[in-house]
Amino acid sequence: MSIRKILAGISVIVFSAVTWSSVSADVNFKFASANAPDSMSHGAFGHAWKKHIEEASNGRITVQLLFGGQMGSEQDNVNQVSSGLIQAASAAVNNVTPFAPIVGFATLPYMFQGVEEAWAVFDSPLRDTLNETMAKQANFRTVAWLTGGFRVLSNSKKPVRTLADLQGLRIRVPKNDIMIASYKAWGINPVPMSWTETFNALQQKVVDGQDNPYDVFPTLRFDEVQSYITNIHYILWSGPVIVNEVWWQNLSADDQSIISEAAVKAQDEQRAGMQSFLGGAALFAIEHGVEITPPADEQEWVEPVMAIWPDFYEKIGGKAFVDEVVVFLENHRKSN
Repeated sequence: MSIRKILAGISVIVFSAVTWSSVSADVNFKFASANAPDSMSHGAFGHAWKKHIEEASNGRITVQLLFGGQMGSEQDNVNQVSSGLIQAASAAVNNVTPFAPIVGFATLPYMFQGVEEAWAVFDSPLRDTLNETMAKQANFRTVAWLTGGFRVLSNSKKPVRTLADLQGLRIRVPKNDIMIASYKAWGINPVPMSWTETFNALQQKVVDGQDNPYDVFPTLRFDEVQSYITNIHYILWSGPVIVNEVWWQNLSADDQSIISEAAVKAQDEQRAGMQSFLGGAALFAIEHGVEITPPADEQEWVEPVMAIWPDFYEKIGGKAFVDEVVVFLENHRKSN
């Protein structure tokens, strides 16, 4: 065989290898949420993410949406992503914290003074630090952070503007140590109760009040069992969208880019849609006879619960990252 033919054969082999390696294989992955497909957080994000991914990849990357608890509870979903059983999920941050304690900083009362502050943190280089640590702690990373509203306080008895007004009321809280400690710091013993029991308990006057974002009023008709809202800002609902780390690292750089850029687009759409919805939810409450009042001096509410932060540093991955977030927010407030 001539040298020319040998070289030609080698060229064909090399060209074929380069051409093959430059073509990404089809990708199909599962995104799970324990929440309804029409929810303003998980549902809105999931549908938008799928749309943007499949459009950007011309259908080469496809997403299977598993809503409504098809794969179990939120903690089940987080565990499934960690183990690699599924590739992606979204969950409230408190359900991610047991697996990746570092994200627990977002559950500390009065960490954020407004939703824009949360967006600034979640979209900053601090997310890289979070992802590096989460990958080590739980074998997943975030591609987006969803946000809802602040948990405002509601009750059926009277307007509450001060901590003195709060005394004597029976307030339902989730079975969450930080939230229980917050109400104790405000001088009352709250009633830990599952969410499924809450509406009936309010209806039957077993408890007088609860705290949640405004959306429970139009969606679950809390105006029927609550007459007063105190517009405090002590905990903002947030939800990380997580992907399995091993799966992520095995994707091509192009596929990572498509998936992450689509996640940011879907995240921003969810955030904007939720803020619009919450404004309408507050108006719904007012139109249905619920009285909304601001706290007389919110600093009175802030100081007691910020004093409990050190009690929870160990459970949320240590003080160091909390300090980084606090410094970032201090600088952010000065520049705005």
